Amino acid sequence: MENRQQELILIVDDNPTNIKVLSDFLKDFGFKVLIAKDGESCLHKLEKIKPDLILLDVMMPGVDGFETCRRIKALDATKDIPVIFMTALTDPVDKLKGFTLGAVDYITKPLQHEEAIARVNVHLKLRSLTKQLEQQNHLLEEKNQLLQEEIRYRKLAESAFRLSEEKFSKAFRCSPHPLTISTLAEGRYIEVNESFCRLTGYSFDEIMGKTADDLDFWVNPDDRQRVVQQLQSEGTIRNQEFNYRTKLGTIRTILLSAEILEYDGQDYLLTIPNDITDRKQAKAVVQRATEELERITTIDDLTQIANRRRFEEYLGQQWGKLGREQAPLSFILCDVDYFKHYNDTYGYEAGNDCLKVIAQALLQTTRSPADLVARYGGEEFAVVLPYTNSSEASQVAETICSFIQQLQIPHSQSNVSEFITLSLGVSSIVPSSESCPAEALMSAAIRALSQAKQRGRDTYSLHPEPQLA
Repeated sequence: MENRQQELILIVDDNPTNIKVLSDFLKDFGFKVLIAKDGESCLHKLEKIKPDLILLDVMMPGVDGFETCRRIKALDATKDIPVIFMTALTDPVDKLKGFTLGAVDYITKPLQHEEAIARVNVHLKLRSLTKQLEQQNHLLEEKNQLLQEEIRYRKLAESAFRLSEEKFSKAFRCSPHPLTISTLAEGRYIEVNESFCRLTGYSFDEIMGKTADDLDFWVNPDDRQRVVQQLQSEGTIRNQEFNYRTKLGTIRTILLSAEILEYDGQDYLLTIPNDITDRKQAKAVVQRATEELERITTIDDLTQIANRRRFEEYLGQQWGKLGREQAPLSFILCDVDYFKHYNDTYGYEAGNDCLKVIAQALLQTTRSPADLVARYGGEEFAVVLPYTNSSEASQVAETICSFIQQLQIPHSQSNVSEFITLSLGVSSIVPSSESCPAEALMSAAIRALSQAKQRGRDTYSLHPEPQLA
């Protein structure tokens, strides 16, 4: 278990039972927990304490979760604290409202503790990495400001050779940026500063009189020649990325700026190789964390297929796309018959295993890469079938029923069969801006599912296509 001593979670909920269960669970994972029983209490506590993350209930008396979130995000001192809504609301409009107000995620009630911990961990990690990246960017901005001053060293160098070698040498060697001067023709170093020595791992004496090739600096040996060619044609290089090899053999990513200096009829090369390795690594870590967050927010934790959020998002996308193309879109809603009896008889662990098997079976019945299978909720599954008319969707429904029957998953307490069966509702339409919204396609499938259950279950029912009324 990770050490969470430094991470404080603020729970905002008016239900004492929810607070007790969630607080104990978070503490078991090493988090510090702060409690607020309503929105006003939350805002008051935030005046004195800044938690690392806020778990915020949507439905509360007085100031609800949405208004509380709006006020949190309106203040500079609290706007960057991640807010995760806890809600039983499933309307996409409510979720969109929360995200618009600045929430980073939703956790659906009743809470699945493992999912809650996974989401909390990802957002805490993402916030930590974002802070690191902001610090790196701040340092880079400072370096870029200094870089403009360093570029002026070119003019300083030209005049310093003539007027004051001592002054130039002092400014050159004290610069916080790595700086080098080398002959343009051969590339031999005639001056480097301490910052460059720290970057490369070589001492001043080890570098002087040598070339980058002698010291094996360039990971790609052709890079220096390309730099020289660009300098000869353009006279300058600004912030180009290359890889340097240090004395110890480690690879550092540098952002190189360079200019040609002319003195006494001979060309010299002034280079400023700023090390950006740590910044790139921090960005890569943030990217990986973002991808993991995307996976968590679109994949059902139990079945590892698409979750309700991904389903609603995908259905909306396909509705718009197929509406423009005037192509059919079908939807199948599947419900496991008498699944509560199954859980009561075989236990919840067996029930979870059953849902996993059904999810994988549904994936095998799809016909096109564009088809999407998702866990709709509990023992319900959704199948989105783009470019599929009602007749083709009915064939898919028949295939699903048959495939599940062939699995022969024992269900001794079913009133339909000795094995697990499904009831399915099918709806289909060609979307258009003049017709009903995508939610009507879902409502039609729900009504068709009810008809299938009334007909005895272990079958499917097709809702009439016109108007989905």
